[in-house]
Amino acid sequence: MKHLAILISVIILKSCGSSQDIATTANTTVMTTNEIISGTYVIEQLDATDITDELTLKFDTKANKVSGFAGCNRFFGTYTTNGNAISFSEMGATRMMCDDEANAIEQKMFKTLAKINAFEISNGKLSLKNDEATLILANEKMMSKSRQAESMNITYRASTRGFFETIWIEGNVLKYTNDRDLNEINRHMLTDDQLSELRSLYNNLDIEAIPSLEPPSKTFQYDAAAMARLTIELNENTYVSNGFDHGNPPKPIALFVDKVLSIKESVAKQ
Repeated sequence: MKHLAILISVIILKSCGSSQDIATTANTTVMTTNEIISGTYVIEQLDATDITDELTLKFDTKANKVSGFAGCNRFFGTYTTNGNAISFSEMGATRMMCDDEANAIEQKMFKTLAKINAFEISNGKLSLKNDEATLILANEKMMSKSRQAESMNITYRASTRGFFETIWIEGNVLKYTNDRDLNEINRHMLTDDQLSELRSLYNNLDIEAIPSLEPPSKTFQYDAAAMARLTIELNENTYVSNGFDHGNPPKPIALFVDKVLSIKESVAKQ
């Protein structure tokens, strides 16, 4: 499979209606619940068709971000809710070449998402609807206990000819250096609040997708910015991002990277 991996904007909304159309429709839906969509869901029905592939939807309530796997490509965007009304916007995805069956499932999912204007949650099941008709039925995917309890093992490195920085997070310890020879390394214990903030963002990462994320900009290729990479070690596997401009990470990891840099700056001032 050849991975072209270029970002596209507004796949769903451009092809199947504008965000204003969706918002307008959503506003006509009767508000009956105050439920919050959170976590990852595995789709079992798509427009009344049973699904055997693991299509997913992941909701980050703090950032109002949505992401998932559509059968061929990974997608991401934002969402808003009001009562039981929901609308999606700023949607984008990777571009991979897949077989006809996977492409058909993906296009069906994107077109179906574009029609969604309401949701309902009951006993761990998420129903995404167009008015009263259920178009997507999904089950909540529980995070394994090992993932929740594991120690974070993260490296962030950025460098150019005139700049070098490496930040490590190992459990509840943050280390950093600007020494290319790694002789002078600063070490700090994370506070409970800092660790909690990082853990919350870390648990929302799609770690396996990190190596396929395309950078939003590549000015590091002209030495106009430092090139950065995020590395996460998990269950004896290592996931390394593509190079991206320091300060402009791919959207799916941006909140986490920004928090790592923010905490590092905070402890460096102490």
